[in-house]
Amino acid sequence: MRSMRATNDRIAERLWAWLRPMGLVLTIAGCAGSMGTIHTAPAPVPVTAFDGSYRSAIRVTYVSEAAKTGSLCDTPGQPIIAIANGQFSYALQHPNAPGNPTPIFQATMAADGSFVGQGNNGTISGQVHGTHLDGSIDGYACIYAFSGDRM
Repeated sequence: MRSMRATNDRIAERLWAWLRPMGLVLTIAGCAGSMGTIHTAPAPVPVTAFDGSYRSAIRVTYVSEAAKTGSLCDTPGQPIIAIANGQFSYALQHPNAPGNPTPIFQATMAADGSFVGQGNNGTISGQVHGTHLDGSIDGYACIYAFSGDRM
């Protein structure tokens, strides 16, 4: 009887020794599955709800120490901002700076009326609320605030 019990115990141990790894393999295999089709995000579609012309004004809100000599940050701004196909450009003239540089800032509208973009030496951002536009340009040595109303 003892030898029979010992034989049964050995068979049971071998069975468990074989079933444990098999159970682990089956468990892992059961967790794996298709990840599905991987989709890339579509390119943002321009927002045209804000298209139109806005009469604008600009003011300097910050001048760096390097630009304080003279009036390097002075600018007439861009009197009309024309948004077309959810995009616009803002040309920022600097008539008192050597070489009269005019960096151009490209902006793209979002569905909520916000816009962001970049230029050679800075960024442009802001928001359109109804028929009013507010924004800022953070340039190389100067920061500006601009606003406008739809014409």
